[in-house]
Amino acid sequence: MSAIAGSEFLQAGVLVALVVACALPLSGYLVDVMEGRPLLIRRALGPLERSACRLVGAREDDGMDWRRFLASVLAFTAVSFIGLFILLICQGALPWNPEGFPGLALDTAFNMTASFVTNTNWQPIAGETNLSYFSQAVGLAVQNFLSPAVGIAVAFALLRGLASSDGGKLGNFFVDVVRAVLYVLLPLSLVLALVGVWQGSPQTFQGYETVQLLEPVSVDAEGTLVDADDPTAVQEVTEAVVPLGPQSSQVAIKQLGTNGGGFNGANSASALENPTPLTNLLQCAAMPLIPFALVFAFGRMVGDRRQSRALMTVVLALLAAGLFSVIVAETAATPQLSADGAVYLGALDQSAGNMEGKECRIGVGESAAWTALTSATSNGSANASIEAMTPIGTLVPLALIGLGEVVGGGVGTGLVGLLGFTVLAVFVASLMIGRSPEYLGKKLGPAEMRMAVVIVVAPALAILLAASVLVMSPASAAAVGTPAPFGFTELLYAATSAGGNNGSGLSGLSSNTPLINVVLGVEMLFARLAPLAAALVLAGNLAQRKVQATGAVGLSTSGALFAVLLLVIIVLIGALSLLPAFALGPLAEQFMGAF
Repeated sequence: MSAIAGSEFLQAGVLVALVVACALPLSGYLVDVMEGRPLLIRRALGPLERSACRLVGAREDDGMDWRRFLASVLAFTAVSFIGLFILLICQGALPWNPEGFPGLALDTAFNMTASFVTNTNWQPIAGETNLSYFSQAVGLAVQNFLSPAVGIAVAFALLRGLASSDGGKLGNFFVDVVRAVLYVLLPLSLVLALVGVWQGSPQTFQGYETVQLLEPVSVDAEGTLVDADDPTAVQEVTEAVVPLGPQSSQVAIKQLGTNGGGFNGANSASALENPTPLTNLLQCAAMPLIPFALVFAFGRMVGDRRQSRALMTVVLALLAAGLFSVIVAETAATPQLSADGAVYLGALDQSAGNMEGKECRIGVGESAAWTALTSATSNGSANASIEAMTPIGTLVPLALIGLGEVVGGGVGTGLVGLLGFTVLAVFVASLMIGRSPEYLGKKLGPAEMRMAVVIVVAPALAILLAASVLVMSPASAAAVGTPAPFGFTELLYAATSAGGNNGSGLSGLSSNTPLINVVLGVEMLFARLAPLAAALVLAGNLAQRKVQATGAVGLSTSGALFAVLLLVIIVLIGALSLLPAFALGPLAEQFMGAF
């Protein structure tokens, strides 16, 4: 590893350490909020909480079993889906549309609705050229709050099932959603949005502005930007349109809620969404903040913080491997980029490594760290083009997404996925020592094991099925931007991103086609709802189990040995599920020397 890579990795490590330090106190706040304990902020926002709960007919003392909780999740998702779908197809007739954008096509609207309702935030179109301010602020931004709130509600239902034995009550879904939005997501987003406005991110409902370029450019016959004196130039461009709108508020919740969908097509590579080094740092830190806090909240809920420390050790080990691999790959670049040493890629007077597809103001190290964090946390936002990364730089995000939502993961769903793997690890370890499986003093039977398998396997199954449909369809061949292994990687990455609740994509894929929109839309709904349903069934079963004293020879799930076992199981299941597909894409590209 070069000195440059070592320095960038150290910076990323300091960032992660700071996020962990912030996540610890936030976890206590999360537990107090979701359990309805007295807090100073509740004196100010308590009337709003009670009014919102009365509006939806929810009461804190009306505890739900897993069936009612699941029915509420599905009904809430269905209402959100219908409302957002109608809004998107009718945006041309709705207010706050200074650019006069028409309603979206049905397949595009279906894909985007499924995407934002499921917290995936995959976008087949660029927001600034297709969506009105009303669609952005009232449609997408609202779902950016509601979809992570659903994840938090389900995560706490599972934690209550693990921690209690009161006959199966998991709390009230609607009360949990109100509390998650009102006390957690809104205050944190407000702070981050104000910082964004301070640093220069737009927050307005004025129309787009046309500005004069300081240096004119030209376009060739294919519409590609070239120098003004280029012989292929056919038209000089002296003006540019600057998209405005309520951007800062949406950027804040897209990062904190692990949504990732950008107001602009360039996402956080845009100077409008991410204008300064400070905003880049804070947005990068915001992605893993709540997922990490939920892992620590698990230990607080079950009364044993050693349990959350064991899980966090696994999360940080996988994240460190991802950060290390991407940073090393991008700072070293490839022999093709260096022209076998003829092109200087060092750090003297420039950013070292592979600068293709990266913002000069951000650089390689910060882009590599962002890419690892956004794929680990199922965020999906981007401050650089993943398409232009090295083969290893593309493989690592694929692998982090494909492992399941375990390396932080999405808000709420990440903890659900991690606990699903934990239950499987407990089963395997119990077989090794010849004891019946139990976790936190509760016996695990066949029903619990089946639900854990669904939590772990459903996203991988959705990914492989969707990728198979896309690869076998002739229509997909016209959508890929590059032939051979990289064309396969573009389709595989799209399917993996949709099934892994991520939403990032490779820019070479023309994804706004009826086939891709429908396939990925169905995939996102299945990969989101199936694990959540299994988690609630698991929570309901565990809530009915009495806690039993663990003997002296019982299995410890808080030690280093169990953490290593859990790490191995996560890697093995991920490798067995997706490694053959990876071998046909980024691995084949790496070994062939293609770039």
